[in-house]
Amino acid sequence: MSGTCWSFSSTSLLESELLKMGKGEVDLSEMFIARYSLKRKVQRHLKLKGGNYFTPGGQFHDVVWVAQNFGLMPEEAYSGKGQGEFQHNHADLDTLLSLFVKDCVDKGITDLNQRQNFFVDSVLDHYLGQVPSAFIYKGRTYTSHSFLEQYLDFNPDDYIEITSYTHHPFYTKFVLEDKYNWTADAYWNVPLSDFSAITDIALDNGYTVGWDGDAQDDYFDFTEGLAYMPENISNFQTGRQVAFETQTTLLDHMMHIVGRTIDKYGKKWYYVKNSWGDYSNSLKGFLFMREDYFKMRTVAIIVNKNAIPSPIRKKLGI
Repeated sequence: MSGTCWSFSSTSLLESELLKMGKGEVDLSEMFIARYSLKRKVQRHLKLKGGNYFTPGGQFHDVVWVAQNFGLMPEEAYSGKGQGEFQHNHADLDTLLSLFVKDCVDKGITDLNQRQNFFVDSVLDHYLGQVPSAFIYKGRTYTSHSFLEQYLDFNPDDYIEITSYTHHPFYTKFVLEDKYNWTADAYWNVPLSDFSAITDIALDNGYTVGWDGDAQDDYFDFTEGLAYMPENISNFQTGRQVAFETQTTLLDHMMHIVGRTIDKYGKKWYYVKNSWGDYSNSLKGFLFMREDYFKMRTVAIIVNKNAIPSPIRKKLGI
């Protein structure tokens, strides 16, 4: 009961990167990220006089912004379960903040005063818990900033968001026209052949890949652990463009691609980790996504820029 799949999938990606770096298993706090992003969303929504989309949804770049400005925390230091619940349930929190920002917009408030700031912080404290100023992790005391800089020791700027649409030039960046891109961040744009190659080569070299896309399709069957397209598609680049422009494909979910395989018919499938719990289907929260679904319903991928093949990196200028 939480609209923070973006934070779960993004931290999962970063946790895998830490494994690859030899840091071992680190369980990062998703709600530490969600909390500071929520506060930023309130402030930005008021600055824009209600002109953007206010929801708990977000993107990978929101995680990067929190890390750059507030650091990161392990789950054991900040679970985000302020009322001791077993699962995250943000129904009341989301409703309360939505009503608050609507009231502010109706009153013409564009900047929170001290009392309003205190109210938002107190709501977040109540539902998510107070953020500790310092914590002990593996015998050492850290702040959120020193935990990122000294213990994790990785650069959030190493990760980039990539898409593939023809209404903007390839090998350039553009602001993705999606309501969940509420910060108006720019994504790299590449041909679909490069889009797939980046994903496959990253996986082949021990990296994992963040997935942004549509999980509301009739053939996204999470209970069965499968996602596929029911009919043959002759031109995926054209097909995905039409689907994006007609909103047949929507960016409504984020997950984490951790592997791929080939079935006995020669079809490629991606092995994808979801954030709906290891009890949520027979594959313990994972699913297999066939290549045709990936090409049609993936809006964007997130990958370590060092995993991108050098010829593509050269075209991007990174």
